[in-house]
Amino acid sequence: MIDGLPPEAVLKAVALERFMLEEDLAKGRTPPGDETGSILIFCRFLEGAAHGELVLPRTVPMEHWTFYGKTVERLAAAGKLTRRVKEAFEAASHDVFFRIMGRCP
Repeated sequence: MIDGLPPEAVLKAVALERFMLEEDLAKGRTPPGDETGSILIFCRFLEGAAHGELVLPRTVPMEHWTFYGKTVERLAAAGKLTRRVKEAFEAASHDVFFRIMGRCP
């Protein structure tokens, strides 16, 4: 969903998505799972990063990192996230990749 939005609309859409997912989970309309958890983690990361809180996600499926990274890069390029957030996210994704591959630096 957020991939097709202009960068200016992404953070607002992410806040709405997080709210709806949390409501659906609380009411049993959406089953908990890796996909849902990953989306919530990333939504919370983006919301916090936009307000100066840098709490990096570490527990999302590896296949999600690429999309999340592109989103962070797009938001940073549009000035919606800082360069520091982008660089920290990139470092975290490399760290996760190396841990998964068994080559922790």
